[in-house]
Amino acid sequence: MQLWTAQHCAVAGVLEKTGRLVGEWDRVEPSARPAYEVMVAEMLRRGIDCEGRPPVWAWAEPDTRDIRVLETARLLLSDYDFDRGVVVLDLDVPDELVLRSLYFSWNETYFGFLAGERPPAMNWSIAPEEESDPDACCIQACLPMIHRSWVRGIRPIDPLWTFTG
Repeated sequence: MQLWTAQHCAVAGVLEKTGRLVGEWDRVEPSARPAYEVMVAEMLRRGIDCEGRPPVWAWAEPDTRDIRVLETARLLLSDYDFDRGVVVLDLDVPDELVLRSLYFSWNETYFGFLAGERPPAMNWSIAPEEESDPDACCIQACLPMIHRSWVRGIRPIDPLWTFTG
């Protein structure tokens, strides 16, 4: 499955050195950990084992190199990350290692836990119209890791890049 993810530029070195990138619990807001545990549990239920770690997030499409990629990266990564450099990884991941879901459903779960509530069960379904909306970047892909062999390309992303037309 073709996917993309925006990551700190040091990821390229991690992949070169270790051969894989895995999620780390110390990078997860403690009050949001229950939301991540929901995702990990669903992945395990579907036969995708994160080996006790949080998943790595990606988006269920190839890197389109357009404004949506920049906007999505800016929403999810901090100024601190962008100050140090962000790259987009274009990935080709075995389908059986990907859990696809709607980003909006994830947000309901995530922000529910952040607010100290027990949110409703996450809706794991994706409607056909959500699958085919070319202007939306709404289908996320959670992976147990990123393996070096899945990387088809790495490019820097310029946080100041904008469209003029």
